[in-house]
Amino acid sequence: MLEMAPPPGVPVALAPASPVVAPTHTVTVEAGDSLWSLAVQHLGRGARWHELLAANPAVTDPNRIAVGTQLVVPENTLRLTSDVKIAVQRGDTLSKIAQAQYRRAANWRCIAAANPQIQDANRIFEGQELLLPANCQK
Repeated sequence: MLEMAPPPGVPVALAPASPVVAPTHTVTVEAGDSLWSLAVQHLGRGARWHELLAANPAVTDPNRIAVGTQLVVPENTLRLTSDVKIAVQRGDTLSKIAQAQYRRAANWRCIAAANPQIQDANRIFEGQELLLPANCQK
């Protein structure tokens, strides 16, 4: 049987993420809010904006949400509740790992800051263990 290595940045042998079940609640859209910013605030990642859209079928244009609109925040949202370690795979870079884990390559700085053993952010090695902070939103 041939075993395949996981794709770059995929966590290996991690402690399971514990679900945090948030009660269903609503938020009121304020000036300057977007589905992205509300997803960051309430779901932990902007890339989860589509979950807000799916939970609010009355929103017909995700680019235009009226101030004062009540939005339902989906129940049973999963968030990583603890830091995890990954093993660096061949071809990984901090920005590739950040893109895969946080959906934002610029979060490589957060990974580097959490791993003081990294002396040069451009030099990580296959098999090296890296700590990925549960909350890396910069």
